[in-house]
Amino acid sequence: MEDKFETLFKLFNEKAPEKHPVFQAAKIAEETGEAINLIFKLVGFRRESYDIDEIREKLSDELADIVITTFTCAKVCGVDLWKAVERKLEIEIERWEKFETTDK
Repeated sequence: MEDKFETLFKLFNEKAPEKHPVFQAAKIAEETGEAINLIFKLVGFRRESYDIDEIREKLSDELADIVITTFTCAKVCGVDLWKAVERKLEIEIERWEKFETTDK
């Protein structure tokens, strides 16, 4: 999958006119807002009724867009996202291993 991200960035880098980091960060926020709206629908925070399976499918697409856009932003900013995610996963795993619930 990492190769596909690199292929996507190569195409983006060749063809996208706007690569400014602030624009990329705004794109992450935009995609995140779309995902939040779908989550609101999924959990019933909207007054209308929705086809839950359709909402889940759209949500999966939006969450994927967040990951892809985050990767692109990281590349534009010169950040090794894979290395950062690996490091942060270790930190989070350690935190959760030490976490104790108050429900005993």
